[in-house]
Order: sequence, then structure tokens, then C-alpha cells
Amino acid sequence: MIWRFRHIDRAAAARLAADLGQPLKMGEFLSARRFREAGPVREFVRADLKSLPSPMSLTDMDKAVSRLLEARLRGELTAICGDYDADGLTAAALLARGFKELGLSVLVRVPNRLTEGYGLKPEAVEEVAGRGVRLIVTVDNGVSDLAAVERAQAAGLEVIITDHHRLPPRLPPALALINPYRNEIWRDHPPAGVGVAFLLLRACKRRWSAAGLLGPGEGPALLEYLPLVAIGTIADLAPLQGPNRVLVRHGLDLLGSTAWPGLTALKKVARLTSARVGGRDVGFRLAPRLNAAGRLGSADPALSLLLAEAEDQADRLAGQLDDLNNQRYQGQNRLCREVTERLELEISPDRRTVVLADADWPRGLLGLAASRVAETLRKPTVLFRLENGLAVGSGRSYGRFNLYKALDGLRPLFISFGGHPQAAGLTLPADLVEEFSLGLEEAAQAEPDFSAEPELEVDFTAALGDLEELAKPLAAMEPYGSGHPPPVLVIPKVRVGEARPTDRGGEAHMKMVLVDGLTRLTVVGFNLAARLGEVGPEMDVALSLESGEYQGRLSPAWRLLDFRQPEARP
Repeated sequence: MIWRFRHIDRAAAARLAADLGQPLKMGEFLSARRFREAGPVREFVRADLKSLPSPMSLTDMDKAVSRLLEARLRGELTAICGDYDADGLTAAALLARGFKELGLSVLVRVPNRLTEGYGLKPEAVEEVAGRGVRLIVTVDNGVSDLAAVERAQAAGLEVIITDHHRLPPRLPPALALINPYRNEIWRDHPPAGVGVAFLLLRACKRRWSAAGLLGPGEGPALLEYLPLVAIGTIADLAPLQGPNRVLVRHGLDLLGSTAWPGLTALKKVARLTSARVGGRDVGFRLAPRLNAAGRLGSADPALSLLLAEAEDQADRLAGQLDDLNNQRYQGQNRLCREVTERLELEISPDRRTVVLADADWPRGLLGLAASRVAETLRKPTVLFRLENGLAVGSGRSYGRFNLYKALDGLRPLFISFGGHPQAAGLTLPADLVEEFSLGLEEAAQAEPDFSAEPELEVDFTAALGDLEELAKPLAAMEPYGSGHPPPVLVIPKVRVGEARPTDRGGEAHMKMVLVDGLTRLTVVGFNLAARLGEVGPEMDVALSLESGEYQGRLSPAWRLLDFRQPEARP
């Protein structure tokens, strides 16, 4: 693993530490994260909801709110068309409950991943039109669904698009198209789909109040919706900076005590009993269970859970999602084994990329399997399911390889594709898979800085004795996640008192005891036991902070990320 140390401005670090009354090493961390003055740090930590930009700063928000008010006054039926992943589901549930509290008549629809695929389809438009819908509001989709919006227009339906995906060359002819990429103040840290939906609900409540339709204390209590925003934003890997950080910070604070029966039941099956719910809890325990239904078939059980009003109904649905998540995990493992067997026969070790296709692979598990293969082989990976003459695929990159850029260069091959530098979804004719495979490999071979070696960005170096006083100020910078990763520090030339496999995890993990005088720290490194032979009496070790809560108190845990023989810092 390549260690890359972030730049630290020593003068700025000392100034920050002094102005904030924090240890010098905390100043170094803040400098590594590009803070220069104490004011922005205080604002970052405070994460004041009042700092959120007005929702009316989003293009077309005024048009959307006016049309929804018209639907409310006319008693029109409005369809909320969401998506099958955690972001789309939380966004759909948020608007469904919020609109009902505003007096709108609504129905909610999410597509089936396996039979319909992503986005708003013309068939879905015809279905909701047949149920008397005159207005469609999309969440977490729509910006690329030109044909469906044109079908709605032809049928006399109006469409409000709320989406956060990048804008295509041609925008659909919607009545209103709310997307953060249309506005400079939102573009740097765009909200997830659920964040955009929350901003729409917030704007609607203001307009309803101004129109005299809501009295004091009436309408949706917006703070109660923030746990949904936190779950969808974290699950969608939206950058936890700017408005997203504010929304997620408060959403996590409220998630521990949320009154939503569905979220309470979901926490219960995920065995989250603490009043403090962290970003890792959402990413690894709550979101996978919400996603499981949509990966294996219909996402309706997950949507029903989020909208459940009775505790017994919520408990039953949460148990169903827990079972589906176990099935998902088992299916993912089977798929990975099949891919590994194929790799040995079909993929040359000299290749920089992996491309495989099969008619029996579950579409909903392709991305998860591609991610694991990419991590294991350290190669960008694209896996396809072959069906009805098409190859429907999901890809994951590795290292510095920009997968989206490579796919963009192969655009003529695709029926559709989308994504970002690290992940993408794509569809092409099945008979073009081999041509695609050759093209992707050529793109990787042409990269002058292509690296199969994983990289670790290090914030600063510290001594073992520094960790105790750093835990609390570092925890104050939570939530960590995409765009604001957990702090990584290196302890150089620390003595290793013990290193052995752990008692759990099939002895795949390593337990290491670090010693400096009277200070001892036990750390665990996931999947590092195979490297026990590399451990010497002194090592440079890279650690990351994973704070939690025990009996109501902060309980910091330091995880071992990597280690190497002591050497001079670059």
C-alpha cells in the first residue's frame, strides 16, 4: 500500500491549535484537511441548520412549489416516483409522508430493479395515468428519462423532476427540474436525492404557511425527517461537506431517538441499541437492509417499512428485510466464488481490467460482486448479466483509474450508461461485450499513471501517547464519510508488544499491541493476519479512528489500516 501524506502548513497548524485551544496535532489534522482559520472550523463543528442555503436558490423550485400548491387546492392525485435503493426509498418515503401532512393526495411508486431497471419509464407513466394521476414528482431520478417525460407530456400529465445525478446533454421537458448541478452554490457538494426531496418539502411548508393553509405547529415537523435524510445521504456516498454535513449531522443525532416506527424497527434488527448512531452504523447496518429488497426483487417491503405507522407492522417488515439481507449476503458470496473460478480460466494475469458476463448472474448483486473482485485483484472490474440480447452491467474502479472517463470514450457501444470515476452502470448489446472488454483494457493500458497498488492518504504523524487527547476533538469533526474520510495517522517506529490472529473472523484479522513506555494500545486490522510474518519488533503503523459509545460515554477505537518497516517519512 502506498502511503501519501497530506500537505500540512506548519504555521497554520500552530495558529489553529492555539486559536481553538486544541493540541498541536489537532492543528496539523485541520491543516491537512485544508482549514486555515479557526472560524470555519467552528462553523464546521457547529453545523448549524441556519447555515443551509434557501431551498428557493435551486432552479425551478418556485415552479415546483406553485404547481404542488395548485394540486393541493384542486385535490389532484400526485404520484411520487422513486428508486429502489436507500437514497431513492428514503426520498420517496419523506415526500409521501410530508405531502400527506400538507394535505396532498399521493400515491408512491418505485420500480422493480429486475423487471424495469432504473429510472422513470414510459410504462410507469401510463400506469399512474391510468390511476388518475395528473402530476408526477420524481425523486432520485428523472433527469435522464427523456422518453418517459415526453410520454407524460403527450398524455397531459405534468412532471416535476427532483434529482441529483449529472445533467445529460438534453434535458427532459419537465414543468420543473430541480437538480443541484444547475446551481453554482449547490454544485460543489450536491445533496443526495433525499436531500433534494427534503429541500422541496421545506419550501412547500413555507409556501403553505404563507398561503394561510397551515397554522402554528401544523404541517410536517421538518426535524423529524432528518434521520431519513441522513440514511439516504450516507448510503448514496454523497460528500459529507457543506449542506450535506449539516443535514447528516443533525439527522444522526435524531436517529437515535426517532419516533418513526419503521426506523425504530430497522435499528432493532440491526442490533443498534445505543442512543448514538454513527455514520458507519448507517453505511454497514441500516442501509444494506434497506437495499436488500431492491437487489433481490421488489423494493416495496423497504418502502412499506419506512412508511409503517404501527409497531407490529414495522417489526414484521424489518424482520423480512433482515432475512432478505442474509439472502443477499449469501448470494453475493456465491457470485464472487463463480467469478473467481471464471477468472482463473478467462482473465490473463497481465490484464489491467476484468470484464465477465453470464446469463445466470443476479443483476442486483453485480455491483457488490464487482466491488469485492476489484478490491481483491486490485483491478477495475465490470460484471454483466446477459438477458434478452442485452448485457446489463455494473462496474467498480480501483486505484486512480477513472472508470467514468474510460466508459465515456466507449460511449458509441452503449445503449445507456452513467456513474462517476469509481462506479458505473451500463447496458449494451450482448454481442458487443468482447469489443467493450478490449476497449476498456486499451483505456487502462494507455493510462501512464495507472497503479494497481492501493493508496492510503495520511493526515499526520503522532506518538502513541498523543492518541488519548486527540480522540475527543477528532470525534467532534464527525460525521466522517465520503468527501470527509475518517482521520488517518501514522505512528512511526512504535514497539510491537504482540501480534497474532484475532479470536474471531476465522483468524483472518490481526490483533496488534502497541507499546510506548507505560502506554499500551490494542488495535485490530481487518484481513491482515496473512501478513503476520512481516511484523517486526518496531513498525510504522497507520491507524484510523472509529469512535463509538459505551454506557453513554465516548469510546474511541483505533483500527489498524496498514504497517511497514520503519523508514524516514517522505
